[in-house]
Amino acid sequence: MSQRQITRPDRSLPRPIVRRVLREEIKEYLIDAILRGQLRPGDRIIETRIAQDLGVSQTPVREALRDLELLGFVTSEPFRGTRVRAFTHEELVQIYPIRAAIEGVAARAAATRITTEQLLALEEQIDRMREASELGDEGTAIEADIAFHRIIVEASGNRLLEQFWTSLSLATTTFLTFSIHRRAIEGLAARHEPILEALRARDPDRAEAAMRRHIEEPGRWVYEALSREDPEPQQSS
Repeated sequence: MSQRQITRPDRSLPRPIVRRVLREEIKEYLIDAILRGQLRPGDRIIETRIAQDLGVSQTPVREALRDLELLGFVTSEPFRGTRVRAFTHEELVQIYPIRAAIEGVAARAAATRITTEQLLALEEQIDRMREASELGDEGTAIEADIAFHRIIVEASGNRLLEQFWTSLSLATTTFLTFSIHRRAIEGLAARHEPILEALRARDPDRAEAAMRRHIEEPGRWVYEALSREDPEPQQSS
């Protein structure tokens, strides 16, 4: 599980806990655990265990899991319970043109809105990718990659677009894990630099084109790799 701590209620306070806020915190806690790979595709999520770990009742945990099911992070089946969603090969192939479209729009909007602080944050993530490649650290490379794209989506200022991007986060992480695993991570940092340069230049057309190329290329890698393999990945029982 993630090391992130959820603030537990202070029993000395007379006012009641706002359940919606608690539900949102639990949802973010579980998303973090899923995206970090501490809860993997196919893993079962047990309400009572989560509630016990976090020191809360089952009700907000159940509500958080319902939200995650709507976002596509988990699936729920009778007699099988709630599990982290596992993506088929077909879904992995289909995700890249959707990401390219969404993040292309985000990069275009971000080009005219991005702040100096956000540009510096993008540089920092590229540096993390470079260091990770030198160490062969795929996990950190994936984290830095996701952070890089999240900064651009947030810089777009489009809240609806940000919601769409968040709903694709699990698929994106699975996609990145697969594509980075299949290709050396040596060139990962360099592949992000054209996007950063376009954003520095405040050029919307160039930023959108760079982002689309950036996403479509590994999409082709995944398609080529999966076309040589079994039609479906193994899922945990």
